[in-house]
Amino acid sequence: MTNTLTSNTWAIYYHNDGFNIKGDRIMGRQAAGWSFLKGVINSNTANLGLYIQNEQQKTSASNDINAILRQNQKIKIDWIPFSQPNLSSKYGGIFFPGPDLNEYSFHRSYHGHDSYSLVGITHTTASYGVMSSLRQIESSSLMPWDAIICTSKSVQDTVYKVIESNRENLSAKKITTGKILPKFPIIPLGIDNNEFNFSDDDKIEARKKLNISKDDIVLIFVGRLSFHAKAHHLPMYLALEKASKSLKSGSKLHLIQTGWFPNDYIKETFENEAKQICPSIKMHFLDGKNQDNKRLTFLTGDIFISLSDNIQETFGLTPLEGMSSGLPVIVSDWNGYRDTVSDKENGFRVRTISLSEGNGEDLAYSHMMGSLNYDHYIGYSSQRIAIDVRDCINKIILLIENKDLRKKLGNNAKARAKKVFDWSIILKEYNSLRIELNSIREKESKNYPQMCDKKLPSDRLDPFYLFSSYPSEILNNHTNLYTTKDVISLDIHELYKLKSVEFANPVIPNIKKIKEIYDIVNERKSTNIGIISSSTNIDVKEIYRIIIWLIKFGYISLIEE
Repeated sequence: MTNTLTSNTWAIYYHNDGFNIKGDRIMGRQAAGWSFLKGVINSNTANLGLYIQNEQQKTSASNDINAILRQNQKIKIDWIPFSQPNLSSKYGGIFFPGPDLNEYSFHRSYHGHDSYSLVGITHTTASYGVMSSLRQIESSSLMPWDAIICTSKSVQDTVYKVIESNRENLSAKKITTGKILPKFPIIPLGIDNNEFNFSDDDKIEARKKLNISKDDIVLIFVGRLSFHAKAHHLPMYLALEKASKSLKSGSKLHLIQTGWFPNDYIKETFENEAKQICPSIKMHFLDGKNQDNKRLTFLTGDIFISLSDNIQETFGLTPLEGMSSGLPVIVSDWNGYRDTVSDKENGFRVRTISLSEGNGEDLAYSHMMGSLNYDHYIGYSSQRIAIDVRDCINKIILLIENKDLRKKLGNNAKARAKKVFDWSIILKEYNSLRIELNSIREKESKNYPQMCDKKLPSDRLDPFYLFSSYPSEILNNHTNLYTTKDVISLDIHELYKLKSVEFANPVIPNIKKIKEIYDIVNERKSTNIGIISSSTNIDVKEIYRIIIWLIKFGYISLIEE
């Protein structure tokens, strides 16, 4: 443990999958990871601990950081090897860009659980993998000085429900569980508001690029274009078509959908159903993988809209971006959106309706058994969740008919994004949590002495303890040792170079030490490790490994010739 924390954040576990926004399938967790990394670097921290698996990840991290650094900005990177997570102690521990900390808690066993904290963050909680990791928390080695950050109240509620259900199942088997749990604080995702400061001239030019008149009204959607995994488009299309009838003569209603389609089938579905359901709306589809298109979209918009109706959604970063752009937002009254958007203050939340408990057991079971993959599981679930289209129509009409209201709510939205969600604010909450966890670790670790002993977890035990019943006998200090005659013709140097031997070079003792021990044995008629250890400065544990190696290849025997 350490009382002094270095830097202003935890060491960060870097793997490019958690931060990459350049691929063909950009996920919300990756956009959030990239935004977090930018937020940390832009906070002008002088040094940053990065926990990495290999040189490939080190190179990727270096490239990402260099892309973020401002001109003349410098930052000292402390590279922490994957096999030495304990080096994160001076930062207070390691931040992981995901919620599954269980395996990393077992890694920590070797160093003592009081050596550093583990901190994760939720993104989607609907996947089988994430839910399984939540179920296993109590059987992991996570401690009260660890935390899984929940990005919304709804997410925290889901986490507690999974844990409580598991407790009930264990209790039914008369298995008692303790109350050793990590913290589950609610801290929202952050945003770099500087990215979304636009001038009026920029907005005028953006509309020209898309041939949009200054009197037209533009609604924008940004994110994955997926009716089964993000937001079903039909409620939005239906509401826009109906709302368009209230536009004054000469104005048009536009919808810009900037994102990426999972496949051509879904792309064609969106395009064809747009023509069929809302022919009065001028449609624009832009590639959201191109960050210039994303900026163009926010510059052009009058209203941001996102009607998520999917259980995979937990927070929703794009409404924040809309708010930061100074746009009023219309969102579904759905999980994390509820924490982001203050209804009637910086936008409107549209009513959502779902079914009661018991109406999804068939889907959960089918997904568990593999007959439904994840995409179908969340897609089928979304068919039992509804957006109140009439409510949405009413709220769209309120905004498209009232420019002053749009401006008022947009200004409020921008102010809220800056005051509540800017990374400068969120990172302070992270740091407060870091200090709190460090304090808990220092004060409470004495209450868990067995957990804080340095040891391997039960499924990674020392093989020579785990399989000690396998051999005829175990080498000890008093085992009689004899050199052999005519068993092997190769000298030690020759055998050492054989391919079947040298593959284990990382764990084979040094050949000079092997030769030294062999010579000691060879000088005596018989000997044992107790005697050998008094004749050399070589560590006793290493002597054992040398002796077993010499026995393995026929230079020494337990049988006298």
